[in-house]
Amino acid sequence: MPASFLIRNARLIDLGHQHHNQQIDIAIVDGRIENIGPNIKGEFETIVEGKDIVVSSGWTDLRCHLPDPGMEYRDTLSNLQDCAALGGFTAITTLPNSQPPIADKASVLYVLNSTKSHAVSVLPTGQLADRDNSENLAELYDMHAAGALAFTSGDCSVSNGLLKKGLLYSSPFKGLIITHPSDKSLENGGLVNESSNTVHTGLKTNPAIAEYLNLKEQIEVARYCDSKIHFSCISTLESVQMIRSAKKEGLEITCDVSIFNLCFTDNEVLGFDENFKLYPPLRSKEDRQALIEGVNDGTIDAICTNHTPHNIEGKVMEFDYAEFGALGLQQTLPWFVKYLSDGITVDRFVECLTTGPHMVLGLGKSEIATGQKANLSVFSLTEEWTFDKSTNGSLSKNSHEWNRVQKGKVLAVIANDKAELNN
Repeated sequence: MPASFLIRNARLIDLGHQHHNQQIDIAIVDGRIENIGPNIKGEFETIVEGKDIVVSSGWTDLRCHLPDPGMEYRDTLSNLQDCAALGGFTAITTLPNSQPPIADKASVLYVLNSTKSHAVSVLPTGQLADRDNSENLAELYDMHAAGALAFTSGDCSVSNGLLKKGLLYSSPFKGLIITHPSDKSLENGGLVNESSNTVHTGLKTNPAIAEYLNLKEQIEVARYCDSKIHFSCISTLESVQMIRSAKKEGLEITCDVSIFNLCFTDNEVLGFDENFKLYPPLRSKEDRQALIEGVNDGTIDAICTNHTPHNIEGKVMEFDYAEFGALGLQQTLPWFVKYLSDGITVDRFVECLTTGPHMVLGLGKSEIATGQKANLSVFSLTEEWTFDKSTNGSLSKNSHEWNRVQKGKVLAVIANDKAELNN
């Protein structure tokens, strides 16, 4: 990292900060913030500047699929970090769905030791269930001691019995349980949302009730255990309503929503583009509107990318047989600009990528203050770029945005005494 940086004439987004929404400069020397204010003078090795630029605390993603180890042909850990930096993130929370899964202390340490020399921190979660018996817990305490921030079964179902064990066992050491609620018997192998839009397509459908019925059960289990729980990638109007009510009761419940479900509806699958085959599936316009309202009123604490790299063999085929998921790390900012900026303020968007995820994970707030280690994301809401081979940080390219112009560009991330610049 160059010894000195100047971020010039950027609008600071940091609710509660004395310079919030003001145009300021930030001087960084040897990884620490040396000065904040307008028109900072001096000699700097690198100057970060651009059109209509914004600076905020570094963004944190709460849900990123992990192909490494075992599926490095999709992406390595290094590729994930590069994608995250290009997308504006200084930390990514990975699911344990590698091969083998992250299910013991050694595998947690593999992730941490393999990623410590990058500007982007990788925050591994450990598998909730034992590898050999899905109704037994994995080595939760050992993984927690090694550095796992939470425990989850990712997209797999979690029985109420296993959830109860996990909540009670992890509570004494403040371990966080993350689930994506879904009743697999109601999903019944569905590929797209069940709605009037999709029933005539011939594709198997996944009804909204599969999510919100299981969510209701899991809320009751958390209530019984008097434990904190985080629901990942909620996608239905009913889920938003249930979580809103549970929070008003005072239950320790948090949740996030995928950028895909915030921006798109099940109209997209009518073109049979396999890059819109997602899990959870894209829902109705009523569901999407409820998710946006949930972000705005604080029911939804964070926005995640649900970034899922797949190589060409997994996606370029008939919709029925293609894998679920698409790239999301580098698309989050452009999609906010294109699809959400009229309904969600940039202040709230940034809050859902900074304060929200930190609160969910129990991490301290990253302060933008003189003398503090720099942990910053710098971006423009108006600059344009093209998502193609030259700008893609992933080994995979499963995105409907391939070769398209994007509005909203990340210029730099600075964290961990390192910087990644996007020229």
